[in-house]
Formats: sequence, C-alpha cells, structure tokens
Amino acid sequence: MKMQLSTRRFLLCTSLAAFPLAASFPSLAAPPIVGEEVEKKVEAMLGQMSTSDKLTYITSDAGHILRAVPQLGLPATISVDSSMGIYRDVMFGTQYPSQSALAATWSIPRAKEFGLAIGYDTRAAGAQQVLSPGMNMYRTPLTGRAAEHVSGEDPFLGAVMGPAITNAIQAQGVMTAVKHFVANEQDANRHALNVHVSSRALREIYMPGFESVVRNANPASFMCGFNKINDEYACESHNLLFDTLKGEWGFKGFVISDYNAITNGLKAAQAGADVDSPGGLQMNEKNLTPYLYSGELPQVALDDKIRRNLRGIVSYGFDKGLPTPSGIGNDPRNISASLHIAREGIVLLKNESIGGGAKLLPLKKDAKIAVIGDIANQAPPSPFGTAYSKVENHISEIEGLKKIGTGQVDYIKSMSLDPQQSVWWTKSDSDTAPGKYTNGLKAEYYNNADLSGAPALTRTEPGLNWDFASLTNTTAKGDSQLTSLYPQQGNFSARFTTRIKPTVSGNQVFKVRADGSIKLWVNNKLIIDDLNPALSSDLAGTYSKFGRAVKLEAGQMYDVRLEYSRANSKFIPSLGGLWGIQMSWASLAAPENLAQYDAVYVAAGINNEYEGEASDHGFDLPEYQDEMIKNVIAANDKTLVVMHAGGTLNVSSWINKANGFIHAWYPGAQAGRALAEIVFGDVNPSGKLPVTWDRNLEDNPSYASYPDPRPYQGDHALSDMTYKEDIFMGYRGYDKSHKKPLFPFGYGQSYTTYDYSGLSVSPKVSLADTKINVKFTVTNSGKVAGYEVAQVYVSPLNSKIDRPIKELKGFKKIFLQPGETKEVSIPLDSRSLAYFDTTTWNWIVDAGQYRVLVGGSSDSLPLKNTINSLYRQVLPVVSSNPLPANVRESVQVDSTRAY
Repeated sequence: MKMQLSTRRFLLCTSLAAFPLAASFPSLAAPPIVGEEVEKKVEAMLGQMSTSDKLTYITSDAGHILRAVPQLGLPATISVDSSMGIYRDVMFGTQYPSQSALAATWSIPRAKEFGLAIGYDTRAAGAQQVLSPGMNMYRTPLTGRAAEHVSGEDPFLGAVMGPAITNAIQAQGVMTAVKHFVANEQDANRHALNVHVSSRALREIYMPGFESVVRNANPASFMCGFNKINDEYACESHNLLFDTLKGEWGFKGFVISDYNAITNGLKAAQAGADVDSPGGLQMNEKNLTPYLYSGELPQVALDDKIRRNLRGIVSYGFDKGLPTPSGIGNDPRNISASLHIAREGIVLLKNESIGGGAKLLPLKKDAKIAVIGDIANQAPPSPFGTAYSKVENHISEIEGLKKIGTGQVDYIKSMSLDPQQSVWWTKSDSDTAPGKYTNGLKAEYYNNADLSGAPALTRTEPGLNWDFASLTNTTAKGDSQLTSLYPQQGNFSARFTTRIKPTVSGNQVFKVRADGSIKLWVNNKLIIDDLNPALSSDLAGTYSKFGRAVKLEAGQMYDVRLEYSRANSKFIPSLGGLWGIQMSWASLAAPENLAQYDAVYVAAGINNEYEGEASDHGFDLPEYQDEMIKNVIAANDKTLVVMHAGGTLNVSSWINKANGFIHAWYPGAQAGRALAEIVFGDVNPSGKLPVTWDRNLEDNPSYASYPDPRPYQGDHALSDMTYKEDIFMGYRGYDKSHKKPLFPFGYGQSYTTYDYSGLSVSPKVSLADTKINVKFTVTNSGKVAGYEVAQVYVSPLNSKIDRPIKELKGFKKIFLQPGETKEVSIPLDSRSLAYFDTTTWNWIVDAGQYRVLVGGSSDSLPLKNTINSLYRQVLPVVSSNPLPANVRESVQVDSTRAY
C-alpha cells in the first residue's frame, strides 16, 4: 500500500536519533558560546570548503536543516516544531498550553519555564534546533495560527516574552529559529499573499518582537515567511533580511526559509537567506553557479552564508559531536511547566452573582456538576498543522473535575458529537419485521468516485469513524476494518444509510468530517451539501462540516443518508488531518433534568477540525454551539462556559446571559487539573487577555481589509492584503474609533480585588539615555491570595503626528496575600516614548508631555502622571532597543538553569 506524504510530514516523521555523523557527548549540552574562539574555528572550516561544498551547505536535505560536512567532521542538525510540544506522528514529551495561553500569563518566569522545557524535550528527542518562538502578531481573530505566537496583539508584550523564551531554549544547548519574519499574520493563500503594510506599521507593530529577540537573546537563526511584503517575498527581500535584520539589528545567526518559501534562488541568495529548506529546490548549486561566475552573486555573499551556518554549529559545540538523546520525555519539571502555564494563562472573563447571592465561581467541592462538550471528555485540543499535539499522558477536563471535586460529575452524552459515541440504527438482516432495528449503518463502498454501478462491498458498520490511513473504523459499538478495499489508493465513494432516535426533543446537529465531497440528508431533507475543497495546496487540513435538523421528537426514528466521494491526495492524514470519513449527531436541546445540577460546565470552542495552519477560519462558533449554549443557560443559570481556541470567537449572542465565562485557549496536557483547580478555587485565576475580544467582527480594526477568509481560498483566490488600519491594530484601533470591545486588552478577573495608589514618575524629564522609574503600590483588598498583572501605558499629549492614544510600555506580575501591599517599580526609557519616523529612518521622541497610565487592564487605568521631553530626541535604528535596560536583564537566563 503506497501513501504519499507531504514533505513536511516526512521531515517530522524522520527518526530524530538516526544521524550521528560525529562523536556524541552526554545529553546535557552546554549553552552557546560566542566570540573570538568561535570565529577562528569558523574561518578555519570555511577555508577547507570548496565552492561546491559551500553551495551544498546552503541547502537542507531530508530531515535536516544544516547538512553534514563529512570532510570537516560536522554532523547534520535536525529541527522540530514546538508550539505545544514536540510531535512526530506521536507526541514526544510533554504537551504545553498554546503560545497564546503563554502570552496570557504575562509572565517572564513562565516564558523561561516553557523555553527550558521545550529545549529539554528537543534535545531529549535527538534534535538540535527548535522552530520557536513564533513572534507574529494577532491582527485578526480569523488567523489560523493564533495558537502559535506569543506576542498577542501588542509588540511590547512580544518583545518581552520572545527573548525570555529564546534565552531559555538556548540555555539548554538547543538552537532556536525565530519565526515567521515578518507580517505573516494570515495563512489563507499564504504562498501567494502580498501584504501591503507601511514602513511605520512594520517598525512599530510587526517588527519590535523580532528586533527584541535579536538584541536581547542572540538567536541562532531566523525563519523567513511564505508571504510577500510590499511586493517582495519575505525570503527574497534585501530590505528585510540584509538591510534590517543583519544590518541595522546586527543579527549574527543564519536565516532559513519556511518550507519551500523561496521562489527565486538568486534573489533569496542576494537578499540574505542562508538555507533553502527543506530540500534546496531554488537556492542550490545548479541554479546559483552561473551567478557566481557572472558576479551577480558575489563570493563574499556566499561566504557570509557559510560563516553564519558554521557559526551555529560551532557556537553550540556540535562540531565536537551531537548530544546523545536521552529519549526520556515527560520530565517532572516539564509537566510542572505545563501546569504552571495553564494555571496562569487561563483567563476568567465573567463571574456573576446568582440570584443576587454568591458568585458562580468558585464552586463548592461537593457540587453536583453536569459536563457538556466533547472537548471536556477527550485529550486536550490543539490546532491542525505543525502545532498539532495528540497527547497520551494528560488529564481531561472531566477527569480533573472528578479528581479535585468530591461531588457527582455527569457527562451529558445526548449532547456529544464524538463520532465514536454516536448511536445509529438500521434494519436487522436477520429480522425484517417492522420496527425491529439493530445498531449500525448500512454501508455501500464503491471503487469509483461517483457511486456508479454496483457497490464493491456492502455491509453494516457499527458507527462512522473511518481512518483510511490505518483502514480502521473505531467506535464504542465495535470496530471494523477494510481488508479488500484501499480507498487511499484511487477513486473511492460510499453511501451510508441509517436512522437516528433522539432522546431529547428539539433541534439536532449533525457533523461530517471527510477528505472529499459530502451530501447529508436527514428525514429526506438535504442539510449538508459541500464539495469540501482543500483550503490549501501545501498543507490541507480536513475540516468538519455541520448541519441542523429541526424539531425532531424524542423516541421517533428519522432516516439519515450520507453520500461521500473521496478527493485523492488533497488532504493529509497527519498533523491533525484525516484520510477518512466521520459522522456524528447530537441534541442541541438541554435534557429535562439539567436544572437539578448545582452547576453546568460547558466545554466549547474549536480544535484541529476548525483551526490551524495553511488556512484561516470564521469568527462564529461552529456546530451551532451558540444555540446549544443558549439552551443550556435557559435550563440552568449556573452555567460556566469554558472556551477553547488559539484566539477569540464570537460569543455575543449569549455572553450577556452567561454567569460564568473562562477562556482556556489550548490549555495543554494538564488542562483538567488547572481548570478544576480554578473552578473549585484552589487556584486564583490570574490570566490577562493578550488580545482584544471583539463584540462584533465588524468592530475589529482589520475588518475593512479582511472581513472573510473565503475569498483567499480556492482556484481564484485573492492574493493582495492591505493593512488598512496601519499602526492602529488591536486596542490601538479601538481607542481611535472609540468603540467598546466585549473584553479589552489586558483584562482578566480574579477571586480577589486589587487597589492601585501612589503613582510617582522619576525623573519627570526625559533626556537621552534617561532611565525613568514608574513607582506605585498595589494592595490585595480581597480575601484570596493571587497574582496581579500591573500594566503601564504611555499616552503622548498634543502629538503633532497621528499616534495611538496609548500603548503598553511596561508590566509586572506580582503575588499578593490578602491585605498585602507591595511597591511596584517598572522602568521606562526614551524608546518608551518614541515613534518611528520614516523620513529620518530613526526612532523619534518629540518634545512635549507624555501621560503615564497605570492599572490592571487597558481600560482600567486609575493612576495618571506625566513625563516631559524637553527637546526632540533621535534614537538611531542601529542602537535603539525595544526594552529598557532593567527588562533586558530580566529576560536573560543563567546557564545554571539548564537541565
């Protein structure tokens, strides 16, 4: 049986421990070294390489980023993706919360803890480089890769978290690859997308996180993205790679392309790309040799690439051999890291009093709880693509509630859309008397794409949960296999006829996930009719479709018919994708006894079936979850909705009626424990939104240019995207429009309250290189200990140019016992007051007054003071740092932290 695998899947599946081409050494690697010793070794190695050797060394080969150089004794290096853990068809090591959840911690210690943990896992798995951190911005809630980036919507937040992660990873002796440089905020049509964005927006919004990692973490490598920026592909932009990254910022590492992101080898080589990954299709010896002879590609440019690549090898000691992989995952320190990030990244957004009494949360330990939603009863979710992480060692949300609580916890099966659990009925072959049914579906399989002729196989299936990669159909009613048909090899179609018998009267939802076109009839009414085209040509996820059947009666039988035609080779079976077909159904109506519960826990949101790499998604909740949630709230007002997604979703139709609302993001392997600890009050929630939660998609500042991803999909996809909001992205745009979001940037509730007082700013005058100290006190005025994220914003007064009303320029996470008061000191500097001037190409602080605002979120800033800049300050781009000096120190990681 032959199965085609995408290049990316092949790279991820390659055995990571199989390529030692030099002597190995113990798995605890030394952190990188820099300086004269490294440069001497690099020059000596460079002198021993022929032009052919050099041209080969700027191409990746299967499974490696940097190739082996046998004559120099240099091994090949292996890289892995890492947004939520190391994944190679099966999970290696620990699953961590998404990078968006990490951003929601607003915690430098948690960022370092993640970096140390993922660095350990990378090394233990036998890899030497991890493609992390992701530094792109959350421009729109439609973005498919929101889960993979740690900046949220604010460049300063990313500028702090990014270098902390990078320094921690590299302290473990593992190279990083900072990605995806730059303006890679959209995945729909990503290979052809041409992003039009102003130089000022690039410098003020989309670049500072990347810049900060270079200046404050010395990363081993950068990854340039797929898209064009202002008519030049990112990997072929001399302005971005050579002038800015390597020139102005002084980046000393190597630049690798995203997989097959280079379209013109000469342009990429001239621009400053150093490695064409994953196979060197464009920037290779055959294509570049003529340009070396003609002088269009100078020898010094080629030598610079080799120096950078060799510098990575030598700096990490890989020239002496690769670390011996321990092969041991789930180190206790890493499990703790996953738990800590989940605890601090989960955001409590709503917690109302019930009937004028106590607030919904925390629940009593002996509360009787109904649990609704498959996410709560399965392994923790993750997005499709290289961030996908199917984990075996985990605590599900329902398990966490049962382990930490002492009361009855019931899973409401009638509202489950798990294809393994759905119950189907068909006429028994052995009993044709009217009304006699048995569990199952009548399946007719065809060796053609259009259900023509006689079926090749007819039989009864226990359920519909086919995985054609393994030819298995796994259901709660039994399993089946295909032994004589091979749908993954050629044209294939199928028809399934069955019946359902609702247990609750009302509307029912049906879901089909398939790698081909589908039509679904319920009671002879067509409710799903979808050609189901692949949304991407390079990495196509298998996304679910859903439909609704209205007003079905409990206890009655209803006919169901599904027709399916497979789309050969358009979808991938790994990274959370599917070769196969699944069908499920559930009630959207609440069961009659739901009011008897002390609380209802609804696990809502999306997962790899709706969100992920290579495509973007809609803002609305799928599967008629809005209708289901409204029905549940109507049946029991003590309902807590727990949302799961890489970013935010539309909750406006029911949020005003919900008394409890938590955003869990993708909370990782310890999700069940972390959420239960918060729900029962063992942990006080402290997460803060790193993004603005839109009340309506139309309110989002990016809506004017990106209202819908669908025009960027398919054969006639649009390829131009203009960032019309310019520098007014996220909360900056909301401030400008004076619209009020559902939940503001930096917002998150607690089980206690915090009071701010005593703001002072010293000195009150900003001069060149002045260190400004913002001091204030925070008091825990409640009865529960907890963390608070104190935030500092700067607002220019009477600015002569168009600037945001306020911008985040500092924050600190502090822990306070009940009644405790702490003095908080947060540094600012001239860069904190500056804007980027595209005329002088420098950072500028205009003379004038600047207001300093302090509080617990972007819309709750009770403390105010001012700073004066007596004259216009010019901060050169070659030396200006996004972080004040004290913050630069705080993101460093001592080599003794390695383990």
